[in-house]
Amino acid sequence: IAGFNGLSDALKRLDFLSAVHDRRRFNYIVRLLDLLVSHRMGGLSGCAQRVLFNMLEEVALEVSLSQQQTGKLRRLIERVRAFSAGCCWGGRPLGSVVLWEKHKAALERILQIASSITITQPDEEQQPQWSDLPTECRREVLLRLSDPRDIEASSEACEHLAILAQEQRIWRELAQYHFTPQQITSTRQHNPGKDWKTIFTIARRSFGLREEYAEIIQLCRNCRCLFWRSLGHPCIVDQDPAFQKKLADVDRASLHVPIPPQTFLKFFSL
Repeated sequence: IAGFNGLSDALKRLDFLSAVHDRRRFNYIVRLLDLLVSHRMGGLSGCAQRVLFNMLEEVALEVSLSQQQTGKLRRLIERVRAFSAGCCWGGRPLGSVVLWEKHKAALERILQIASSITITQPDEEQQPQWSDLPTECRREVLLRLSDPRDIEASSEACEHLAILAQEQRIWRELAQYHFTPQQITSTRQHNPGKDWKTIFTIARRSFGLREEYAEIIQLCRNCRCLFWRSLGHPCIVDQDPAFQKKLADVDRASLHVPIPPQTFLKFFSL
């Protein structure tokens, strides 16, 4: 990849720290962090680990300010704590003691931010109340949730939603969003008579969930540069008239390849 020496360099130059506070890029970055702290953190350099903890702290601050995505923050913290506990031998951290002391201090700051988050409840006199909405409106809210964990959490928080969350339509449309018709057909053929929630659960284990992001890193086929789609990048095509002539009949959109978080990490052998 042009211009990057390693993961920490890429995260800095693509300004992931500031990008955390952009709603369009937040989910992409959280997914990247989730992959790193779940499976790859032990293979990171000390510099990359420092950048990762800085990003986690920014995520905690953003969640605290927005009062949204608290579940994702909790999952990240749980996985970082599990990794930290697994990197000790005889009560002492493996590797640089100084580095781990800095990680420990950063984690304590993150925990302090997380523990101070208080969700502001809506005014009880504000109208309309959730319970005042027609059933069809509440159903439409559930139908717009793409994460099954959000549906489960909603059903636990509200009796009205718990009833709606049992409807076959909710899980049928969720399955149709995440999986191809061929995948759904195959799953139903191998599991005759199962309801849609069960079909969704089985297909999820087999195929994984679809990932979509409002903003995503892209790779330019011309100059091999990684960049945020909304920001663009200075490309060799813009500076070389001869190159522009060669690409006159080429769809420029096809020159930019979306890079999901898993692929992004593969560029750095992670």
